[in-house]
Amino acid sequence: MKRFCLAVSICLLAVISVSAQVRYGVMGSVQASDVTSVVDLTSLDATLGTLEVPIDQRVGFRAGLMVDVPVTERLSIQPQLLYSVKGGNVDVGTFIQDALVRFGVSGTFPIENSVSKVVVNYVELPVLVTYRFAAGPGQFLVGAGPYAAVAIGGTVNGEPIDFDTNGFRKRDFGATASLGYELPGGLSLSAYYAHGLYNFSKNATPNFAAINPTNPTASIDPSAFGGTLRNRSYGLTIGYFIR
Repeated sequence: MKRFCLAVSICLLAVISVSAQVRYGVMGSVQASDVTSVVDLTSLDATLGTLEVPIDQRVGFRAGLMVDVPVTERLSIQPQLLYSVKGGNVDVGTFIQDALVRFGVSGTFPIENSVSKVVVNYVELPVLVTYRFAAGPGQFLVGAGPYAAVAIGGTVNGEPIDFDTNGFRKRDFGATASLGYELPGGLSLSAYYAHGLYNFSKNATPNFAAINPTNPTASIDPSAFGGTLRNRSYGLTIGYFIR
């Protein structure tokens, strides 16, 4: 990811140095995010298959700076540097109960506060290739491209995440797409979707000892689920080009 960011930065500097029409702006978004989580139980027993962890969306935000670098009259490269708040509400109780059923364990295990609220704060670098075409007084914008991100903090149920000891990796990267409309004065409104392609779980298999479903007062840590974890988010963005 460091090589990707360095390559993007060099390319952008090269393009900016030969372009006199570069625009700089600010942007802010309200976004809904969640995490796709699939736990592979076959490493424990080949007959168990996979189990999806139920994770509900949470509302966050992202905000930062953007640059629009023209390539042609209609085509431009638009890098963004953002602070982005992602995560999801993990239904730990349902996951534990479903997992126990797979293992053939009968009965119900009550788990207090069985929904874990996960919040991860990222510094994010999307780089969109944007195509624009005239419509009314302004122009429609269609963009797509990769993003890279690094987590700088977060919480699980209000407790700080220690990325050195828990099961979450800091890195993330994926793809994003947007559709919007820009007015002549530089004000824009757009919708976007971002899909993570990187599994940020450190653990290949679930750590049921850490989850400890038979103890109703146990500390429930979703990072112990293992398997695959990938971010997803979408939202609405208001942007303004100062120049």
